[in-house]
Amino acid sequence: MSSAQAAPAESPIPATSKPLGPHEVALFERDGFVIVPGFFSPEEIAPLHDACVADPSLGGRLRAVADSDGNAQEVIGWTDHSNDYVGMVPRMARLVAGAAALLGKPVYHWHSKLSLKRPHSVGRWDWHQDYPYWYDEGCLWPDMLTAMIAVDEISTANGCVQLVKGSHRVGRINHVQVGEAIGCDPVRLALLQKQLPTVPAELSPGDVCFFHGNILHASSGNPSDRPRTVMHCTYNTIDNSPFITEGQEHHAYRPIDVVPDDAILAKRWDTVFDKHSFTYTGGAEGKNGYGYKIINRM
Repeated sequence: MSSAQAAPAESPIPATSKPLGPHEVALFERDGFVIVPGFFSPEEIAPLHDACVADPSLGGRLRAVADSDGNAQEVIGWTDHSNDYVGMVPRMARLVAGAAALLGKPVYHWHSKLSLKRPHSVGRWDWHQDYPYWYDEGCLWPDMLTAMIAVDEISTANGCVQLVKGSHRVGRINHVQVGEAIGCDPVRLALLQKQLPTVPAELSPGDVCFFHGNILHASSGNPSDRPRTVMHCTYNTIDNSPFITEGQEHHAYRPIDVVPDDAILAKRWDTVFDKHSFTYTGGAEGKNGYGYKIINRM
């Protein structure tokens, strides 16, 4: 958006049966994350869980990027607002209202991802913040967060996300090449880990961890016999729509067609992910837009 363009109009924060209040806001601002148990019921999560167990490659559409050791870390993303389950969840009132409450402003959907760790997989996510990637895509402010929704039972045993508590307050850290991947400056990472505790985000299906775009986080491989699947729904504040327009059309502000909190249980969705349009991004030298090496794994 150029300086000559008007800022997008704010959208009203939707009504929800599961609002986040001052307690959750205070924890988010202090720690950089807040875990909300039972934000979704097991019945709401079951369709996605069952579909991923039945078809862990998502119809052959799942892709992978390399971790620092070159091992595959499977992930797939999207920005489209479809009527499939995965396209509807980011539009649910409880998530949109929750993100707006924690960030203190109306929000829009930036993107979403499914991150899958199959049993006995070694790929990991190296230590990083999210905002440095979005900064390069034209977001001036770190007024962004991700709602991480547990699809499986998630613990340290199967590679849960680890967060450095309070690290969002340090601001944006330079990210550099770390082996085959892109990650946080290792010198600053080591210093911060000496000063701040690392907390495992252990979650049951339907629990949600909202985390700030500047919090340091990582996850290990999954040596267990159980899958570890999470859905990430990321939101940006409306007035933080990227000023870079070329190549960022998919990240520009779009109003959300918010669906009510009962959308899943009322079966307002079509298929789980069969009809949904996922994003396949590639760049120079076989890397994605964030500099990660793409591994063509089905």
